[in-house]
Amino acid sequence: MPRARVTRRSVAVRASAAPVTPSSATSANELQSLGRLSTIVPDTFAMETLTPGAKLAAATVSAATLRYCLMGGSTGLKPYENAINAALAAGKGGSSPLAAASDPLDRAMVNVGAMLCDAVWGRVETVVDPRICNDTGAIVSKVRSLAALYGSLRVPRERLVFALPATWAATQAAKPLEAEGIATNVNMVFSMAQGVAAMQAGASVIRVNVGRIREWYDKNPGAIKNPRGPREDAGLSTSYDPGLELVRSLYTYKQRYHPRTAIMAMGLRTRQDALDLAGVDYLILSSRVIEQLSAIETDQGYNDGLSAVGGSGGVDAALYPGMPVPADFQQWPALTEAEWREGLGLCASELLKTQLARRVADVEELVALMGSRITASF
Repeated sequence: MPRARVTRRSVAVRASAAPVTPSSATSANELQSLGRLSTIVPDTFAMETLTPGAKLAAATVSAATLRYCLMGGSTGLKPYENAINAALAAGKGGSSPLAAASDPLDRAMVNVGAMLCDAVWGRVETVVDPRICNDTGAIVSKVRSLAALYGSLRVPRERLVFALPATWAATQAAKPLEAEGIATNVNMVFSMAQGVAAMQAGASVIRVNVGRIREWYDKNPGAIKNPRGPREDAGLSTSYDPGLELVRSLYTYKQRYHPRTAIMAMGLRTRQDALDLAGVDYLILSSRVIEQLSAIETDQGYNDGLSAVGGSGGVDAALYPGMPVPADFQQWPALTEAEWREGLGLCASELLKTQLARRVADVEELVALMGSRITASF
């Protein structure tokens, strides 16, 4: 992902709570039709695009976000850069509630996150330091500390969600945090084992990157794409898409066994990717895919026999409660770490390792940059 696109927040497009009869509903393009089935999350960088009085649905603050605020050089980022500098200065004491945190990274994340809470009407996601991704106790302690720091700035827990990588240790941290009313989003999910473990831990959201899974299989043509297919399918052309199928499987599983958990799909490269997952809880879409969907009119909402020229009949749900499942679809027993590792597979193992390394590099670059500012200022 380019460094400039490090904050993700949504302008939710949802179905109305009250039913609208076809005769009284206006026509919709495919994006609007899809938005009646799934919450649409535009994949954009909000800090520079906020207009006065505008309220977006959600935002994310991470090490990459803060680094971009410090290095971006844009006038629109200046308030966030000032917030980071104020957080660093709070380490010298004073009356700021931020002074309670000894880690400058925590202070900066929370100060910017609190600002974003004022800019959006939904939740702000805070990405937890990936350097502690294999220490459950450290993760729980860190998230509690961050939540308390947000509380000192009068940001309530219901406005927050904490992003945890889908390692075994981080996934297990979700259980006590969720029990305390602290919402978690387990991301970097590239396998069924990771997703099921996150559901068993009670995670609020599971995020799957369809595009990265697809790219991994493109780079590894000898890998078996379909675990239910013939073993000789390696290297052969097939319409089976492991990333899309993982989202479908996780959605079906959560509908049957863990309905509290929401499934979020990202890395959707085409309009068809989005349509193939219509009905999943959240769809993160690029501006290009949003434009493609917006350009196609539908006749959804009319019952007079007319239809939009060149349009379609509206988006049908590809995923929905009670959808047919394979005969051998069963509930998983409570996973152990050994079973989780065995279920990862090569694709998930490699992608998880790669993504964690990238996140750690972001943090280390940011820490070095903040360190230089502290030295220069004090």
